[in-house]
Amino acid sequence: MTRGRSRRRTAAARERRRTPSFREMRARLRTEKAEAKLLETETKIHQEAARMRMGLRPRR
Repeated sequence: MTRGRSRRRTAAARERRRTPSFREMRARLRTEKAEAKLLETETKIHQEAARMRMGLRPRR
């Protein structure tokens, strides 16, 4: 039983030390950019909704 645990522990330690591949880094960057764009869009939607509630026309 102890032997199996130590293997998992070393595998986890190895995974932490591993440097991400170019493909993984690029995917992470694309994901972060997409999330930032989504948050920006969501902010615009909420601002437009607030203006509409106040009776103003939305800007374009």
